[in-house]
Amino acid sequence: MKRILILLPLLVLALSCAQGGYDDLPDSIDGNRYRFGVNTNPYEYFRTPETPVPSGFKPFYISHYGRHGSRSDWGGDYPAVLEAFAKAEAAGVLTEQGLTAYRRAVVTDSLHNGMNGRLTARGAREHRQIARRMYNKYRRLFRGNSKVRAVSSISPRCIVSMGAFTGELLSLNPKLDMSWDTGSVFMAYCNSDDPRDVHKESKVILQKYIDDQVLDTASFAERMFTDEAAARECLGTSMKEFMGMLMEMAKVSGAFELDETLLDLFSLEDLKAYGRYISMNLYLRQCNSVEFGDRRMAAPGVEDLLRDLITKADAVISDGGCAADLRFGHDYQLLAFCSRIGLKGIAERLDASQAPDWPGWLYSPFAGNFQMVFYRNRAGEVLVKCFINEREATLLGLEDGPYYRWEDFKAAVSLKE
Repeated sequence: MKRILILLPLLVLALSCAQGGYDDLPDSIDGNRYRFGVNTNPYEYFRTPETPVPSGFKPFYISHYGRHGSRSDWGGDYPAVLEAFAKAEAAGVLTEQGLTAYRRAVVTDSLHNGMNGRLTARGAREHRQIARRMYNKYRRLFRGNSKVRAVSSISPRCIVSMGAFTGELLSLNPKLDMSWDTGSVFMAYCNSDDPRDVHKESKVILQKYIDDQVLDTASFAERMFTDEAAARECLGTSMKEFMGMLMEMAKVSGAFELDETLLDLFSLEDLKAYGRYISMNLYLRQCNSVEFGDRRMAAPGVEDLLRDLITKADAVISDGGCAADLRFGHDYQLLAFCSRIGLKGIAERLDASQAPDWPGWLYSPFAGNFQMVFYRNRAGEVLVKCFINEREATLLGLEDGPYYRWEDFKAAVSLKE
């Protein structure tokens, strides 16, 4: 009878998978063209299988790091794109599709409204939805006047994301003892970037990759312009570079939830080529790449976040008093931190030839998040499990996952003094 009870959760899990109760993870951008932007892909929630919690263990604490939600992009090239379209229209060389593209570019620019990196309505909603799922999944943590601490990067898009997330939790339980904070002191662990030398050296590799890419500029020009030679005089740049500038505008279509987007202007193959470049850029500079991983992991902010996570978790394990620590920051820090702790899917040692094939949209979308859930039994033993974007994750170099002894995790990551 005991054996039957042990096997029952696994049987339920298997039946759920067989009946289509879980989403399959995508292996390309084919089903969602927004993925081509990689780290500008609006958040996608995939309900993936989870390993049952070991018998006798109950969740008691969550440590979280979340990237801000969908935002506007940096509009530095928007004026140049609109000026090129205006000149082409005045010259009478825009096709019907070109005129449509011009109108859509104007809409994107107006929504941007000169506000770089502004959280959109979709971005706030992404965090409310993540918070609601967290609350429903771990109700016992958020009952009564449970204490929840939230801190944020000083970036407005992160502060508003924090407000949306915590506001949703409070709407579900107004009695929560919620605290909020932001300021330069928190930037030490809410944000970090690749070191200057990594940034400089990686640019050489990335530029060569761009130069070697062959986009279908002929088909693009034919769709957009009645006279390619005349159009080139209006653009002020090469057709390939103009395509790139327009792709930069197109990649925020999802953040603004536009019904008519600039994505229609490009072939799927051209979008994939762009996405491969972005994946390569992110992996080389922010993850555990062969070329730069050691130096990226040495950036102070990465170790600061790990230290903050361990220090606060140890305090909760010892004295209790907090149900969740929520941190809101940026994608670079999320990727570097997950690389630092060896999270599978992000921490592998890929080199420049492999990085373009990394499916970055699965790991660094808008509102991307890391959650570490802590479990304890009556004997006081503590286990932890990691989640990336709400999907169960395992750690490279640690056996017996996805549930790890807390002391084993700390020993494996070897926090630097």
